[in-house]
Amino acid sequence: MPLEPLPPRFIPDRDLSDHADGVTLPADLARVAARRVGAVALTYCAAYLAFEILFSLTRGRFVPQLLSFFYGIAGLGIASGAVLFYLSRRWESRPALVIRLGLAFQIYASLLISIAETALPPMSEFLQGHSAIAFWISTFALITPAPYRAALTAALLSAAMAPAGLALNVWLRGYPAPGFSFWFAYSLAPFLMAFFCTWIARWIYQLGVELQAARDLGAYQMIELLGKGGMGEVWRARHRFLAREAAIKLIAPVDATQAVLNQKRFEREARAIAQLECPHTVTLYDFGSTPQGQHYFAMELVRGLNLDEIVKRFGPLPAARVRHILLQVLDSLAEAHAAGLTHRDIKPSNILIARVGLEFDYVKVVDFGLVKSKDAAGATQLTLEHTTLGTPAFMAPEMAQAQENLIDGRTDLYSLGCVAYWMLTGQPVFPEKSPMAVILKHVSESPVAPSTRTENPIPAALEAIIMQCLEKKPDLRPPGASTLRDRLSAMPDCAWTPQDAAAWWRTHQPSLAYAKSS
Repeated sequence: MPLEPLPPRFIPDRDLSDHADGVTLPADLARVAARRVGAVALTYCAAYLAFEILFSLTRGRFVPQLLSFFYGIAGLGIASGAVLFYLSRRWESRPALVIRLGLAFQIYASLLISIAETALPPMSEFLQGHSAIAFWISTFALITPAPYRAALTAALLSAAMAPAGLALNVWLRGYPAPGFSFWFAYSLAPFLMAFFCTWIARWIYQLGVELQAARDLGAYQMIELLGKGGMGEVWRARHRFLAREAAIKLIAPVDATQAVLNQKRFEREARAIAQLECPHTVTLYDFGSTPQGQHYFAMELVRGLNLDEIVKRFGPLPAARVRHILLQVLDSLAEAHAAGLTHRDIKPSNILIARVGLEFDYVKVVDFGLVKSKDAAGATQLTLEHTTLGTPAFMAPEMAQAQENLIDGRTDLYSLGCVAYWMLTGQPVFPEKSPMAVILKHVSESPVAPSTRTENPIPAALEAIIMQCLEKKPDLRPPGASTLRDRLSAMPDCAWTPQDAAAWWRTHQPSLAYAKSS
């Protein structure tokens, strides 16, 4: 099963661990903690609203002179909680900042609770039991992990808001100062929760750090999960010494029988990519195994979008842009085919469109996980018996029928024809819901011309090339990637200029168009 990219974009604009803000939680834990800040803030709003309604219905009639005061405090708490919830979603790419705002909100909310709880004269019935601040501190500390020192400081300051709120009411309302035992009893539970629950939260934080360390591979520090699928996971990583980012692919742990097969595929992909020098093929940096025996390799990190995302988000592409992309993919495939390699999984999500240096719409072909190689001994067959590999919507008939003797470079050209069809129309060649129905159509049914399924103009020469790529029999397709590239290059009046590409990226993806070159 191929890797599926995670929405909404292929590479985020910045490191979610946000070290610049001084918070060193691992990226995964920091992102979760930041989202939980928003959830806790929203819960605080709901709880405060429910409390005020209950208070008004049960005891509000006994203290009518203070009702407006209680409502004012509740309004401040609910409004500030709602603002924090909004900011936690608005600034989700800066989790460290959100966590800091959350810690400040914990202190502020504790003060509001204390002021509301002690608004009545001390020793009244409303102060029986423990302060709600204790529950608030424990809830925040356990649900929203933060670095220990920051969490403990915020929790202690929150506990200190219990006597602070009481002191404010004594001072502003002229209440008689209660005895030491009352101050002690009212403040004890919040301070106990501040120490106890923060200590527990420290272990949650430490677990996140240990999980991060366990994921680190040699000189590469794992940062963020980018995609996952049946074959494994892809992570964004940073080289510790070279300050260079990379994409790390990890093979998925499976049962013993499948593990041998996947290991061979994994090693084959690394060796296949290592042979290729075309700039439109993703570059391999490193290859190895973890201490636990899990295989990985490090590739260049491509900042951009894949074709699947582009078409789904922005609609079909103009013919000139389709031709521009196909030419670059064919450069990659031509070298691979000359080296005796067949990709066997050409599809939109395996074709990345990026900004490289000052060039826009720069193509990178990725995921050679199903590549098939040939040597003097013939085809190397490493698939399980009675299985079909690939992606149904872009699968050549010989792949669907597992006719290994017919699988070669022309198989990739059929898949590329399906990709071109997708780019021009925004639809697969055979838009069936069932994967099996799609496979059967690829085997037995001739496709309709793409021009019949879109209002966008398609040059006759480009459509003829695509329809030839979609021939059922390999012998009827173009004989090779180089030949197909020459035919596309010779097409008149179908140019996608650098200015066209730059304008598209600056309009639709400005964060990537103006980003620093990696």
